[in-house]
Amino acid sequence: MALDIANPEHSQRSFGFVLLGMLLLVCAALLFYDLGHTSDATPVSPTGYDYTVNQAVDTGVSYFNSSFYDKGPAANNTAYVADLTDEVKATLHYKYHSARPVELTTLYGATATVRYQYMFGADSKDISTVWSKEYSLIKPVTSVVTTSDLTFDPSVSIPFADYRKMAYQMKQALSLPATSEVTIAFTVHVSGAIDGTRFDDIRVATVTMPLDQPIYRFATKFEKEDKKQVVTQAMKSGQDTTKNYERIIMGILTAFGLMAIVYGMRKQIFKSAYQRELEKIYRYHDGIIIRASQPAAIAGKTMVPVQTFDDMLNLEEELKVPIVATPAGNEATRFLIVRDDIVYVYTLGKVLLDDIPTSIDEEPIEETHTKKHDTKRR
Repeated sequence: MALDIANPEHSQRSFGFVLLGMLLLVCAALLFYDLGHTSDATPVSPTGYDYTVNQAVDTGVSYFNSSFYDKGPAANNTAYVADLTDEVKATLHYKYHSARPVELTTLYGATATVRYQYMFGADSKDISTVWSKEYSLIKPVTSVVTTSDLTFDPSVSIPFADYRKMAYQMKQALSLPATSEVTIAFTVHVSGAIDGTRFDDIRVATVTMPLDQPIYRFATKFEKEDKKQVVTQAMKSGQDTTKNYERIIMGILTAFGLMAIVYGMRKQIFKSAYQRELEKIYRYHDGIIIRASQPAAIAGKTMVPVQTFDDMLNLEEELKVPIVATPAGNEATRFLIVRDDIVYVYTLGKVLLDDIPTSIDEEPIEETHTKKHDTKRR
């Protein structure tokens, strides 16, 4: 029979607190995850200013008169002959669309930059510019408009043959083991203010081609589509306030979760002297102890209190009678040795008045040591 020391209702209550604590910690972890993954994200708000920028770049090549190319390169050509190239054309298609019209300041322009470069390192990844020269193709054009849509289609052409000739002459004159290229760059700058909060949107689209290669291709770089939202100061304040509240709630949930878990597991974490001593007794002497699940019915017998459990061990060895452990409340256990009408009792823990079983009829108590010595004499 097992000794039922723990109160079943109390055990269920402890498990409930542990479960509640784990649930609170899970909620706190979800809040922490939400804060970490939305710290850089801008929430969609009806009061915000959303806009979209779409870009595309078209290129074209004009050849010198050649018997191989009557009308220049075909439309499906993706590589071009440098010796036959006269001019290179590039056109930027820029579209700006917003949800509502606001006052915008716009600026756009285009430049061509010829540069000489030298590659360092075995893998040739360290590229340094030796010489460069910039040519203005479209001087900056500015305007102030109140609109929700903007469209720019600047088109430029560069004298590819002249740039190539200049690169060749410089390389021959200075004996430079460098590579040369030309880059066409379109720059569009749109700025404005939303509810007192200024924003700037700068876009750069480039078309790059080598000048020292017999066959070349275009390397274009631009953002095809990009969506942005302007977060006003009022929206930022609202976001910060919400995040602060989330942090406070997360801290409260974490604290209460840990408290609930500690409270529910306090018997396992913080063991009393009674629990430690009881575990020690069962660990070393479990083989000679019979565990009863209910208090023993010993009415009418003479009870002899024993001061220590070692005295009970001496009695068990002398009388050859097993020790019976019976519960005496939530924080106490009685160890009994019954011999005829005499009951030797060792009580571990504190027995509350409400925990004293009515089935035990305690008669006048004899002195412990006297009874023990009498037993030894027998």
